[in-house]
Amino acid sequence: MLCSYTVKAQTTHRLTGTVIDSLKDVVSGADVFIIADKDTLSSITNTHGRFIFSGFKADRISLLVMSVGFKPYTRSFQYKEGQQNMDLDMIVLDLESNLLDEVVINGRDKPIKFKKDTIEYNASFYQVSENDRVEDLLRQLPGIEVDEHGNTTTMGKPLQKLRVNGEDFFTSNVKDFISQLPASVIDKVEIINDFGDEANFTGMKTGEPQKMLNLVTKAGQNRGTFGNALLSGGTNKRYGLQGNGNLWEGSQQIGFSSSSNNTNNEAGVNTAVAAGVNYRDKLSTGVTASAGYNYTYNKNLSQQLNSTETVTTEGTIKNDSKSAAKSADNNHNINFNIQSIANKSYFQASLGGSLAIKNRDGDIFSKQTGLILQDLQSASGSNTKTPNLNGNFVWARSMEKPGRSMSAGVVVSSGINQVSDDLRNKISYYDKHTSQLVKDSLVNRFVDTENRTNMVTADFRYSEPLKSRSDSSVKRNIDFSYFFSLSKTRNSLYTKVDNSTGRTSVVDSLSSIYSSSFMFQRFAISYRYQAERLNYSLGVTAQPSLLTGQYAGNEDRISHFELNLSPIVNLSYNLSNWDNVAFVYTGSSTAPDFYQLQPVPNISNLQNVIIGNPNLKSSFTHSGNLSYQHTDEQNGSTLQLALNGSVVEDQVVSNVVLIKDTLNSLKQETHYANANGAYLIGSMYSYSLPFSKNKFNAELRGTFDYINMISYANNDLNQNRNINFSQTLKLRMNQRRLTLSTSATYTYSSNRYSIELLKLRNIETWQFNWSGRAFLNKNFSLNADVSKRINSGYSLTVANPLLINLSLEKILFKNRQGTVSLQAYDLLNQGNNLVRSISDNSITDSRYNQITRYFLVSFNYRLQNFGHKKTR
Repeated sequence: MLCSYTVKAQTTHRLTGTVIDSLKDVVSGADVFIIADKDTLSSITNTHGRFIFSGFKADRISLLVMSVGFKPYTRSFQYKEGQQNMDLDMIVLDLESNLLDEVVINGRDKPIKFKKDTIEYNASFYQVSENDRVEDLLRQLPGIEVDEHGNTTTMGKPLQKLRVNGEDFFTSNVKDFISQLPASVIDKVEIINDFGDEANFTGMKTGEPQKMLNLVTKAGQNRGTFGNALLSGGTNKRYGLQGNGNLWEGSQQIGFSSSSNNTNNEAGVNTAVAAGVNYRDKLSTGVTASAGYNYTYNKNLSQQLNSTETVTTEGTIKNDSKSAAKSADNNHNINFNIQSIANKSYFQASLGGSLAIKNRDGDIFSKQTGLILQDLQSASGSNTKTPNLNGNFVWARSMEKPGRSMSAGVVVSSGINQVSDDLRNKISYYDKHTSQLVKDSLVNRFVDTENRTNMVTADFRYSEPLKSRSDSSVKRNIDFSYFFSLSKTRNSLYTKVDNSTGRTSVVDSLSSIYSSSFMFQRFAISYRYQAERLNYSLGVTAQPSLLTGQYAGNEDRISHFELNLSPIVNLSYNLSNWDNVAFVYTGSSTAPDFYQLQPVPNISNLQNVIIGNPNLKSSFTHSGNLSYQHTDEQNGSTLQLALNGSVVEDQVVSNVVLIKDTLNSLKQETHYANANGAYLIGSMYSYSLPFSKNKFNAELRGTFDYINMISYANNDLNQNRNINFSQTLKLRMNQRRLTLSTSATYTYSSNRYSIELLKLRNIETWQFNWSGRAFLNKNFSLNADVSKRINSGYSLTVANPLLINLSLEKILFKNRQGTVSLQAYDLLNQGNNLVRSISDNSITDSRYNQITRYFLVSFNYRLQNFGHKKTR
């Protein structure tokens, strides 16, 4: 008891830092190790080059940073007495310049890994041929779909953003750049659930993430010059002109693009012109600025056949129509952006504007049979002008206490939509019993509509760390967030007709000025847990909303207040590097739009007049998504499963009623109401099996959706139970000189209305595809694409087309960067476009005119220089 001891508590430490290269570009995916006493801890730099270690007790540590293509970086540090945090200066990695003897490593490749919110594909596992683009590589990756136009989806969701080595890439347009970048410079492909830069910095991830594509290049390939020039011409006056060039020096990106063509004819005959310029560069360490301008012009000449069937409690209305239309759209977009990412702070500011000018003229002849016997001849002209301006600012800060952070953001936008319509209609009425013409009615109207919308949104987030356990890899936080949104809209509608003097006069009963506002708030609190394999957030949100509206000259004011409570659930669990399960729940409120609120009749379609309901409430949607992903370590097979569902409260639905007109005939009127009962249950899967060292691949994928749609018909509730089923078997062979792909797809869609129990509307489609590319010798290649479609159940008479496309390509010049090709499209001239759409109690089958058979001769020159060496 007489002995005394001095006890000194050992302090736990935290170490943070950022890794960059000699060009001041961040190095993502670098391996970072620290040796503290007898323990060795490891981490990986994120997309911003950041790494964090915490919870270790040793005062003296050794640091090792390694990344492919760079020299290893080592250094030792000593913590001062009582010091907890150490934020290192920028760690600069130098390029590895030593030439090594060739080393052959025999082992199993790991084609796919799961890392929290990221799926990582190893590009070396897949076959890349000469002149392949990134889109050709993506087509081989299981779970990723790239259609013939370059649109890319994964697990049914589009890839909406592109980054290269964790940095924004030019315009971030996925479609444009996956067709330009060579596949040979890619080391890894990452599909990321992106919650935004603010969430990536603070760690507070809420809401539904977007799918982002991040391409990781091989060492030394993060700079280069690339682009191409294309000239083509062919039969049926088909032509194509394209030129683009891009200078990429790490953080500096300068690009321009221009094109003009009329070869994309999915709906009618299209002429498209586009031009753009983009610039991005680092102003200083961590500060990046960008600017861009893009212009597009689209001209369309189309002829369309529609067959619409509308079910009511009194019978069925059949509407067959033919239309011819021409349109011209001009679109201008400009944007400026500046972003700063430092060790403990982040900010981003942007300013953007757009202007869209659209002109349309059309003629429609429709014939109604069944419950209503009427013909409608309509000629219309429309001019639309839509200017828009928007800006935003985001700021985030990491505090001295590890894990404590806060962020705030503001977004402001203002837009005008001005539409002038010239509508000329002739209605022919027929006797229901004799089908004889009773009377013609001529109606000419001029309708001017203007919608002005101003919106401001603001959000604030704060995260407080909880006391950590001895396990340094586990972090716990309490997150608080607040979101505010206010939109104000002023809508004016003026309908004018010709009077007896030949002048136009305003029809008061068809004109109005309506002002509305929608205020939405979201208060949220959640508990966030982060570990090496398990990450989740659990909490609750309160979402009050207020919808108000008022008409000019009317003192009555519409006001609806609602309060919705919903949970926060966001979970991701990596069972291993090859297994991941995730679940996300979101709840969102949506206000009705102007046309649903406007009580003044919209008579642009005299056979279906639309009258809004100013007493509508806002709707609230509950959505959940559960996914599982697995890669077999032994054979490289992958399995991806997803189950999603949604329920809508107070959904805004239509109520189509039949009323008698002045001739004692019938016409339709569409009104709107709130209703419950709409829900969706969906699922999808994909199983891919490679064999023979990935030279062959078999994939089986499918979807199943059950959708319960709600509407009213003559004030009676109508439920449309919609079943969609799809099943695809795909086989692919990847050889250096021969690539073959074949697939068979079966789709089934069924619609059953509750007010017409005995009548089902089902369509079935079989689609068979075969494509191949063969290199005949060093300079010649032959490409073929064959598809056969078998349709049944459509109301329009259609053929079952067999489409055959062929092309022969020759490589030119010593540098092999030029090609000349002869292309033949739809040799049998059987192309047609058939689409089914479902809206409330109506089903519409549509078909457009198309020019599908033509021959094209093209010359293409590609400029391609990466890492200061020509890429072969």
